Amino acid sequence: MTLSHEAKVGLFFILSIVLFGLMLELGNRWKIFDRGVPYKVFLSSTTGLKQGDAVKLAGVEVGTISKIAVQDSRVQVDFEVKPGTHIKQDTVASIRMTSMLGGQFLGLSFGSPASPELPPGSTVKSTEAFGIDAIMDNVGGLTKDAKQLIVNLDRNQNEVMTKISAILDENRSAVNTSLKSISSITTKIDRGEGALGMLVNDRQLGRDIRDVAGSLKTVSARLERGEGTAGKLLTDDRLYTDALATVREMRDGMGSLNRIAARIDKGEGTAGKLVNDPALYDELKATVVNLKEITRKINSGEGTIGKLVNDDKLYLNAISTLKKTEKTMEGLQDTGPISVIGSVIGTLF
Repeated sequence: MTLSHEAKVGLFFILSIVLFGLMLELGNRWKIFDRGVPYKVFLSSTTGLKQGDAVKLAGVEVGTISKIAVQDSRVQVDFEVKPGTHIKQDTVASIRMTSMLGGQFLGLSFGSPASPELPPGSTVKSTEAFGIDAIMDNVGGLTKDAKQLIVNLDRNQNEVMTKISAILDENRSAVNTSLKSISSITTKIDRGEGALGMLVNDRQLGRDIRDVAGSLKTVSARLERGEGTAGKLLTDDRLYTDALATVREMRDGMGSLNRIAARIDKGEGTAGKLVNDPALYDELKATVVNLKEITRKINSGEGTIGKLVNDDKLYLNAISTLKKTEKTMEGLQDTGPISVIGSVIGTLF
């Protein structure tokens, strides 16, 4: 079948569009149309990393790996980033995993804002991250350690069980006796024998305990509501305030007492002189001695006061004189002046 001219043109047009799409796809994948900014980094291992893998800055894809080659004892990784990507002098590159299922990329950090940009073609600092090999090595080490731990536990378990079996064999009679005693005790407790059995089986005791618990709950509720003296002690702040004021007053009073004691100790005031002045003490002592001597003389009837206190004659004479004076005054009313003088003289003498 011969194609018409129009069919040939249409087929050519379709093939051209498909070819153009393939070229765009391949160009984007191989970065044919992009002129990236080249950099390089040296790593000790690039396991899982290959040419064409992504280069990501803080998780955002900014370029691809263009070449991986061995340089002496290190691996040189050349990569390109999109124009306008800011690679700083303190930017750090490391191999990162896309997921736990596999896939890796070259990860870059931002670097500090104040750090200057790294010129194109320069070497970026690197840090070693845990790759699949390191993780598997660690897992293998952990597995080995776990296996050794299980072996040790199994050996220790066997040793412990052997020792327990030996102890049971040596003390089988004592163990049987102890088990029989425990069985007897539990039987007695179950029958309500003894103090412990009564505690376990006495229903009245259980009710009493519940009543006590209820009473305690009621008392605690009243205390929480501030009822009663104890409740006020727990909830009323005024008691604390009054007690604090009392303590402050006592402290002030003690301060005053301390000041008074200090003044007395210095000999200030009457009390201070009484405590510290020996002359006043000597005078008081002499006065007491004199009073003692005077009272002794009075008790002995010495002197006028002594006779007044101890001699009844003076009292009787005074009574007699008063009586004579009274009689004389009665006689004066009936006599003249001369007779009065004579009567007085006669009465007195």
